[in-house]
Amino acid sequence: MEIGGRRVLEVILVEIIARLPLRSIARLKLVCKQWKLLIESSYLRRVFVSLHKNSSSSWSLMFGAEYPHPEAIGFHGCQTWDLQKPLGSYIMSSQRYLNLPTSSNYFYVASSNGLVWINVFFTRTDNMAYSYKSFVGNPVLEQWVEIPPPPDQCIPTGLVTRVENGIVSGFKVVRTSRTERRGMGVHEWRVYVYSSETGLWTTKRLLSSHPVNYTGSYPPLNLNGMLYLRERGMDATEPGVLVGYDFYGPEDDDQCLVIPLPLLSSKNVRKCLTTSGEDVIYIEILYPRLKVWKLDNNYSKRGEWWQLSREESVDFDAHCFPLAMNPFDTNIVYLWSQHHGSLVTCDLRRQEFIVHQESETWRNSEGCYSINTSVSKGYVEGNGNATTVTMLSPFVLQRWMDSVPRPPN
Repeated sequence: MEIGGRRVLEVILVEIIARLPLRSIARLKLVCKQWKLLIESSYLRRVFVSLHKNSSSSWSLMFGAEYPHPEAIGFHGCQTWDLQKPLGSYIMSSQRYLNLPTSSNYFYVASSNGLVWINVFFTRTDNMAYSYKSFVGNPVLEQWVEIPPPPDQCIPTGLVTRVENGIVSGFKVVRTSRTERRGMGVHEWRVYVYSSETGLWTTKRLLSSHPVNYTGSYPPLNLNGMLYLRERGMDATEPGVLVGYDFYGPEDDDQCLVIPLPLLSSKNVRKCLTTSGEDVIYIEILYPRLKVWKLDNNYSKRGEWWQLSREESVDFDAHCFPLAMNPFDTNIVYLWSQHHGSLVTCDLRRQEFIVHQESETWRNSEGCYSINTSVSKGYVEGNGNATTVTMLSPFVLQRWMDSVPRPPN
């Protein structure tokens, strides 16, 4: 007997498997070839995504590459993946899968749609040309692709992905080679780009109407193939700009977008750039008001880059910094309270503030949250001033366990 062209037994099996978390489903692929084919089918993926559409995925908010323990805030243990520990822990435990020396140091660089780029540093021997290796992969699925060294010395910059029908079909690693002024108000941003589709590095010369001075001191934002660098204004009174480029756009397009940030109402404004859902978010705090701006993708129609989406009171602390927004819930903002010396979870809708005095983990009906207060304190003390725009990097697992795209052999 068949249902919609599929055997009843297969339909029943899919209904059972699709109710399991992805961590368990990944193990079932090892049962036999038939189960592997079924689990990798678009049919099971559609059923799984439909059944878990109201469940969040696992995520972490990460610091830049200079932090050996880069995880600030994380969420795991949800129904989608059922992870037993924060995502950062899976990165740090990847050593045995990469066959590298035990003394290696792992540094998070960037992530996009569930993939993460890490650099692994180790003691170089005489027969080694480099003292580190780069990998892109999914640390939960223990799948990694080693990225060959770039043609020249350059700065790790960002990771972008191509998503087709909900599946990550490719990725690109971006490194900044150099920047220079070409005259007549034109600046060149030269990058090396590694593509999983070719397994090769290529050079791109991108043009910007604003100077590009990326040094690798912060993680750029990335969304839908776009990479956004935050560049300072001409002086401290200017808010600065985002320089954006679509690395999956037309090959002959070499023009960067230059997006002015919202005008500052005071030099004392505290601000951050982040992403949530499908939006680039800019948050600013000038006590006691908090404003949330969304980047408007319909700029050509409206004539404005940013739309003010909400304005709320945060009068519990006159000296707090916005750090990021929850990747799935725009009502939740994470702050740093100078008065308490702690991370704060702020529910804008309910006007509730939870002060996390120590690094801690707690569970609710959705899953398990982890807060790294001590590392966050070091980050804020080193970066928290009125001219800083805080930028954490969201590492968010997809709602399906895509295999890591691999270059051709």
